[in-house]
Amino acid sequence: MDDLHLLLSCSNGESWEKRVCSVTLPAVNGSLGILRNHAPMLCALSDGTMSCRTEAGETTRIYISKGIASVADNEVTLLLSYMRVLE
Repeated sequence: MDDLHLLLSCSNGESWEKRVCSVTLPAVNGSLGILRNHAPMLCALSDGTMSCRTEAGETTRIYISKGIASVADNEVTLLLSYMRVLE
């Protein structure tokens, strides 16, 4: 079951959200994977491509610019300067 709620929000007001089962982020210190029941955290994000996968096997890739990721209670929130959905 897609147990993570993923929300991306940009400074220009653009937003994107989806229910997913996993998220991979380009963190400042390397790639970071997030699954259901991940420990709460905040981290800085680098420019790069993130991906998310649904249980049905659909993968979406999104180019993001620098920002911050918050993870808590199966909610993944990204505050970004820019994003562009690639697939």
